Amino acid sequence: MKYKICLHGLALKNKGQLVTVVQKLLLPANIKTKIKEKYLTNNDLLKYKRTRFSPVNDVGYKVTCISGVMMICDSLQPLNEVIIQYEEEAVEEVRKLLQKLLGSKIKFVLDEPDLVLRAKQLRGRSNMLDMAHYDEATIATALYCHLPWHIYATSKAWGDLLTSTNERNLVRQLRVKLRRLRSSLTFFKELLPMTTFEQYKMLIKGWANSLGDAREYDVALLTCMKIRHGQREEENVEEVSRLEKILQDLRAKASKKVLNVSKLNTLTLQLAEMLLTLHTAKLPENLADVRLKAFIRLRLGCWCDKLMTLKDKYPDFSDMEQLHKVRIKVKRFRYSLQGVPEIASSVSLRRCMKSLQDMLGFLHDDYVNDMLISEILKQYPEDAALQYEGAMFCGWERAKAEAALASLPELWDSFTAQLGEWQEEHL
Repeated sequence: MKYKICLHGLALKNKGQLVTVVQKLLLPANIKTKIKEKYLTNNDLLKYKRTRFSPVNDVGYKVTCISGVMMICDSLQPLNEVIIQYEEEAVEEVRKLLQKLLGSKIKFVLDEPDLVLRAKQLRGRSNMLDMAHYDEATIATALYCHLPWHIYATSKAWGDLLTSTNERNLVRQLRVKLRRLRSSLTFFKELLPMTTFEQYKMLIKGWANSLGDAREYDVALLTCMKIRHGQREEENVEEVSRLEKILQDLRAKASKKVLNVSKLNTLTLQLAEMLLTLHTAKLPENLADVRLKAFIRLRLGCWCDKLMTLKDKYPDFSDMEQLHKVRIKVKRFRYSLQGVPEIASSVSLRRCMKSLQDMLGFLHDDYVNDMLISEILKQYPEDAALQYEGAMFCGWERAKAEAALASLPELWDSFTAQLGEWQEEHL
């Protein structure tokens, strides 16, 4: 089987930059150039120059450079692609090539190598089932399609964050992409050696943790903004509070820490290494003949059974540590279900899961906010104004949190009832 890895270049200075870099790395090589123009549905257009490099020595891979544009929804999208097509025996040579490419000054992210499928993605009409190696007859499709789908999304989200001057909303978006990738990795963990699974799980967890502080400060700052707007209506308050200024400073330091530590091409290389591993992984013997849908049904069934017993395992919903564990498992199930288009999920179940996750998230944010503000107040015990602002902050959404906590058992029962009905119908 032939595999592809696509590096998408960001903010290139000139159209020939990619070709120049690749040509230096692949000498000697046979080079063929062609101008391509392809019309898609909805008047979308692909127009680019394609340069193919075939190394003279039989190294088991070929490289294609694409420079041009995509016209999608009347909007121009740049095409600056390096697509490496390789066979399994060439994986070590491809790894060396990736290291050299990602050691250049050009910033890269991973992207879908099929440009027609990418055009559909930009229109919001893409489907995992359209990927080149999708085959419902084999569980290996999870390695070639399901996990790469999330790897591409994660890589692009890192690129957006690390090349943006206003990354506040992008932090949240990246954290969601990381959760989806980690949920999918956990869902299909039986397809990988345990050491490989643990390695990638910890890598993704480390990335999520590096973004955690910035996200927590964002949540606290949002509460500060609500308080300020509420006071403004009542008392015509315009100034930012001292507590808000402290949180803004802490948020800026957390953001700087992430942006300084994380180099985009280093992250892209780590994700590319993950792709290489998935492309060449050997299925366990007991799963070699298992069909994709059968495996997904089995895994979802096991997860459903465990969700049904969570209330017995964690009976005290007022215990925020227990509730956090419930939240993680519900979130993991929801993201995993969204990541397997082979299995239908009812609208009512999706809405119920979303409501439950939002409520659990709100309660967790309120819990984290209280701890965060308490730690800040400990540092300024003599600052009466700050102590007052902290007390107001902690009490601001407490009534909402108490009301949410009171309604949680009813929402949980509704969720498990719908989950049971869905499981019986679809699994």
